[in-house]
Parts: sequence; C-alpha cells; structure tokens
Amino acid sequence: MLSTAIENPILQGLNPNQIQAVLSTEGRNLVLAGAGSGKTKVLTTRIAYLLQQGVDPWRILAITFTNKSAKEMKERVQSMNTQAFKCWVGTFHATCHRILLSNIHHLGIEMYSPMDDSDQRATIKTAATALGLEVDKNIIKDMLSQISLWKSDGITPGQAQSLSHGRRDKADMANVYQRYEDIKAINNYFDFDDLLLKTVLLFRTNPEVLGRYQNLFRYVLVDEYQDTNKIQFELIEMLTAQHGNLFLVGDADQSIYSFRSAKIENILSYQKLHPDTKVILLQENYRSTHTIVNASNALVSNNKMRLPREAFSVGNMGDDIHVFRFNDASREADFVARMMVNMRKKMKCSWKDFAVLFRLNFQSKHLELALRDENIPYKIVGTTSFYDRKEIKDLVYYIRASHNLADDYAIEKTINVPKRAIGETTVNKVREFAQERKIPIFTALLNIDEVAAQSKIKPGTVKSIKGYVAIMQELNKQALEGEFSAAKFMESLVRKTDFMKQFDREKEEDEARIENVTHLRSYARQWDVQEKEINSLAQFVSEISLDGEVEEDEDDFVTLTSVHSAKGLEWPETFVIGLEDDVFPHRRSKGSSADLEEERRLMYVAMTRAARRLYLSFSAFKYDYGSQKPVKQQPSPFLDEIPDEYKTVMIQTA
Repeated sequence: MLSTAIENPILQGLNPNQIQAVLSTEGRNLVLAGAGSGKTKVLTTRIAYLLQQGVDPWRILAITFTNKSAKEMKERVQSMNTQAFKCWVGTFHATCHRILLSNIHHLGIEMYSPMDDSDQRATIKTAATALGLEVDKNIIKDMLSQISLWKSDGITPGQAQSLSHGRRDKADMANVYQRYEDIKAINNYFDFDDLLLKTVLLFRTNPEVLGRYQNLFRYVLVDEYQDTNKIQFELIEMLTAQHGNLFLVGDADQSIYSFRSAKIENILSYQKLHPDTKVILLQENYRSTHTIVNASNALVSNNKMRLPREAFSVGNMGDDIHVFRFNDASREADFVARMMVNMRKKMKCSWKDFAVLFRLNFQSKHLELALRDENIPYKIVGTTSFYDRKEIKDLVYYIRASHNLADDYAIEKTINVPKRAIGETTVNKVREFAQERKIPIFTALLNIDEVAAQSKIKPGTVKSIKGYVAIMQELNKQALEGEFSAAKFMESLVRKTDFMKQFDREKEEDEARIENVTHLRSYARQWDVQEKEINSLAQFVSEISLDGEVEEDEDDFVTLTSVHSAKGLEWPETFVIGLEDDVFPHRRSKGSSADLEEERRLMYVAMTRAARRLYLSFSAFKYDYGSQKPVKQQPSPFLDEIPDEYKTVMIQTA
C-alpha cells in the first residue's frame, strides 16, 4: 500500500488539496485546476511520488499537449527522481508514434513515414493540382486545417464528401481530402492525425495489443484534459478501461479550442460517464491579485457550461483593473507604448514584464508601429506579424513597385497578384530577356511583344501582362503628380488591381484578410494627417516597409500575442486591447450560446494571464472596408460583466 506520510519531503510546499491530488493514486481522479493553481507542480510531484513508492517508471504514462510541456515535465520529474527518464512522458502524437512503431504490422502495414508540416503542404498541393484546383499558401493552410478537423472527428473522406454536398468550397476540400489520403496510402505516409487514428484502429482491431498496453500503463496522467477531442478521448478510455487508474487535470473555464475539435463535453460530462470519479479542486491562485481573480471569477460565472469551482487568490488585493476608452486603435496603441515606457522608468521593471494580448491577429498592427516609434523591443508570439501576412506584404510590394518601377523584386511579387494567369515560366522568360539586355524587368514588360516573339509566350498571357503594365504606369503617375495622399493612393491601388476579388467574404479566413487590408488603408488615412517633413510616396514607402526595425534584446522584450497563444503563460503587467463588441466577443459567436460562452472563457484566460496589474482597453471608432468616415463601435459586453468594485474606467481623448 502506498505511503501517505505527509512528512514526505517531496510533498513540502504543497497545500492540502495539492497533497490530496498527489496521494490519490488509485482510481479515477479529476483535478479541476484553475489558472495559476500549480497544476504542473502537482503532476510532476505525483509522478515522483509514484516512483518513490516503487512503481516501475515504464508503467507510468503522462500525456501533454505540447512538446514544450512534455520537456518541462520530464526535466522537473528527473530533478526529483533519476529514474524518471524511463517514464512515458510525451504528447498524444509522440505516444501514439511510439506505440505504432512496434505494432504497425498488425494493421497489415510493414512500415510508415511520419509527415512533417512541409510534407503535408506539398502533398496537399499535389492533390489539389491533380484535381485542377489553383492553390496558394493560404488555401493549402485552410485545406490542411479543415482536413485535420474532419479527421479529429473521425470523419472519412467519403463522409466529408457527403457532408459537403452543395457547398463548392467544402466539396473541393473533401475531394482534395480523398486524393490526399490516396497519395499517402501509396507512399505509406502518416500525418499527425493518422498517428492517433491508426493507434485507435490498432486497439479496436487487436484486443491482445490493447490488453498489453492496458497492463503496461498502470498509471495514466493527462494534462489539459478540457482540450481533448473525440479521438483522444477514445484513446484514453481504451487505455484505462481495465484498471481505471486515471489522473485528469483540466479547467473547463479554459476550454478555448473548439476550432481545433476540442470537446468541452469531455470534461463536463466525465463524472456522469464514470460516477466513481473523485473530484479534487485546486482553487488557490498563486499568480494573480485578489482583484484580478475575483473579477475573472465574476466574468466566467455568467457561463452555464462549467463545473463548480471558485478560485481565490493567496496574494494581496492589488490595484483596480484599469479600463481605458480611446477614440481609435492608433491612439490606443500609442498610449499603451508610452505607458510601458513610463512604468519601466518608475517601477524599474524589465520589458519582459509586459505583454499585450488581442483577440484577432490584425490588432497587432498599430501596436507594432507604436512600439517601434518608442524603440521598444518586442516579439510576436504564436502568430505572424501584421506586416508578414501575405495580403499585407503583397500590398507593400505594390506600393514599392509604384514608387520605383525598376524594383525588380517588387514587380515579380505583384505581377500575378491577384491571379492573372502569368505563371512562373513566363516570369522566368521575361527575367532572362531583361538580364540579357541589362534592363529592369519592367522595361522588358514594356517590350512584351518582343519578349513573346523571342520566347514564345501565349497571346492571352501577353494581354494579361499589358494590363498589369498599364495599371502600374497609372499608379506610378498618381504617386508622382500633384499633392500626394496615401489614402487616395491606397484606394486607387486596391481598386485598379481588383485586389479584393481574391477574397470570399463568406469564408472566415478571408474575412480576416479583408480586415487586414482595411486596417492598412486606415493607417494610410492616419498617415495623411500626421505632420511630416516630406509628403510623398517615397516617405510612405519607407515607413510602411518598416526599414528601421527595432533591435531586439535577446531576453528582454515586450510580448505581443493573441489570447489563444497566451494560454499557459503569465506576465506581471498585462494589457488586453481591442475590447470592442463584435471583435471580442467575435461577431460569429453571437448566434450560438455555446460559442459565446467560449468567447467568455477566452476573456477569462486573457484576464488570468495578469499577475500584478491588468489593463483593458477599447476604441470608440474604426474604419470599415470601403468607408471614408469612422464608424462608431460599442465596447465589449464582457467589460460590463466585471463588477464596478474591481475596475476603474478612464476615457482618453488624446
């Protein structure tokens, strides 16, 4: 029988509930661990305790969701027990890969090759091209995401085709899904989702193999259980069906990944499925102040889909949560940047103490500009910098080319955006012509009839090139004649190139790209009214291209991140910006109570990243696509759900 001596040294520093979780080694345990409650410490101590009690390390399976978490868990347990390296600690995918390597022959397969991201993208491109579909990097990413969602829900290509009947975009993806699977089968490729699916199939069809692993893994631990999907749930159920020694750690209030097929029902309904489950609450928050914890509790308590748990802080009361209202996102960003500079001087803190969180990726744009203006080092975590997104880079290349028609790189980058049936082969022929005559590529394009005669370019392609040349000449003329206006220039650029035709407003991913373009045009309007020595496209190009990048200190930088990517992290001084209705919560959540509750959980995650101080802000006005006048915005309803006793509201007009 396992010892329960509280005097055990490895239990030192744990609170009573944490000790209970560590010592509850037998049976099913569901640990509801709130933000900042020390769940990683409990998990690692529990593994060390099992080893201390004489459990063979290979009989312990601990599953995490990221390689980083797995690595941290291994290191922490090994610091407590040198035998820990023999435990099975890893992600779902790594664990399944290890099982399949020894057992794949039971599925009639001699061997397989795991695919990485680049393998998957290349295979999707091959599958789409074979079906006569034109794809780019973004379309390939969207296809991979949809196929992964289908596979996570156990939906086969045939079922996906049936479900997609009547919807052209989804039907194309379903057909690509089928061709993608055919190619993989020929080459014995397994993608990440296959690792789980094939392991479940192995266990379903080979009871003796399943029995062997059920006997091997006497103790199973799963972190972030609220993020599990249908296949992961089934895998865990299979492995623990015999002995029932399962230790689940999670927080329903932090379930924010339904778009990745995570099923909050897995944690909400677990006790109904297994009534013998012991529930242990970790409610002490060691991260945040009383004010932040109480305010976030009040917010998330508006949800109905949750498990009873009331976190409390072991820290001090702390400052009020400051809520700021600004006229627009540019002023919001400037204020945040200046506030960081002042706080750093006043409180002698580091840049790494600050983080700025946002709901949608495009919201980083104004922040990046403001931080550069203040020479503040920063890094974008878990998402792409606004200026690195394809649609923004394409527009910047157009601006560069309009300013300098001899900018060969910018000309090559824009000649087929949006698609004009001017392929890479044609561009190579034009480039060779230009290099032979030592002239810019645009000059070669002006002489496209001569290039075509020499290199056999099709008449239809020649016509497309002449259309592109005419557009660039018009933009170049507009840029150089008369009083320059960045807003008018951007309007002409988007209209003359028919830039927006490449996006479908009905697609969520394209909606985000349209928003990005809108925000760049909004920046152009703001640029026009700024005081500057030179008012020209040349000046606009230099600023929009961000030539003078901030030198980053390797370890000391402000973090910019989406809320989704912030989960599991914490900072002393935390800003959450862009808290407007229809942004946070996202307007797509308004039609579903379940979706709106997930948005509220996302807000809860954002608030509980803050350790010392929390700042929330929103803008009263914004520019919509195609509008010349600012549009009034409403603040997020989540701000009203924070009790007045925990917040101070301030209106900033400058």
